[in-house]
Amino acid sequence: MLKCIVIDDEKKDRENIRLLLNLYCPQVEVIGEAYDKMSILEMLSTSKPDLVFLDIQLGAISIFEILNELDTINFNIIFVTAHDEYALKGYQYNAIDYILKPINPKHLIKAINKALDIKKKQISKNDIINDFKEFYSKTIEIPKISITDSKGVRMVKAIDILYCMSDGNYTTLIMMDESEIVISKNLKHFESKLTIYNFLRIHKSYLINLNHIDLLMKEQGGSVIMKNGKSLPVSRNSKKELYKKLNI
Repeated sequence: MLKCIVIDDEKKDRENIRLLLNLYCPQVEVIGEAYDKMSILEMLSTSKPDLVFLDIQLGAISIFEILNELDTINFNIIFVTAHDEYALKGYQYNAIDYILKPINPKHLIKAINKALDIKKKQISKNDIINDFKEFYSKTIEIPKISITDSKGVRMVKAIDILYCMSDGNYTTLIMMDESEIVISKNLKHFESKLTIYNFLRIHKSYLINLNHIDLLMKEQGGSVIMKNGKSLPVSRNSKKELYKKLNI
């Protein structure tokens, strides 16, 4: 029997995992749930699970920030999330599998079987990692957009864009590697292309990648600190939508 904990900030998602485990995985016993930083740290420090189901994004913070506060991670992890761009980061945290929402029962069963095999010592960690990589390469496709600049047409991964900054009829794309790409298109053009990739226009001059917010500041009308340390203003009209997107 595998003892497991379910961690997700959405109650309906926690209930869904419980339901699927009850239906398809009788070898698993759910011994607890957690949904925010305090309850997660308490649950992981007081319980001794074999396996933990983890949602990656919990409101404005990621589960990686919480895991980094633990002295040891002596349990296996199955990530259950809609945020596929984080999958490869899971290797250093004893991740044995990665399941995209909505959950496919067949994939859930396969993941549980891996956990059981590890407990029985019938499969090595290297085999698990190789299988994880194979699943990632077959299932996850990091979206790209085409942009045309003075050098020609280039394909850019949406996840690599920190934010877009308007300058009249031009837009500057600020990238994760600190490079900048200037395009002769207005910000509205990029808003229409990037909104589906978790971008939000927070100001008349800024379209940001919500995955790359480090800090949300409430003082002085509101602003966000991006992963490059840049502070960007949030307009009054955009604040409600931003808070909704961040589950605040």
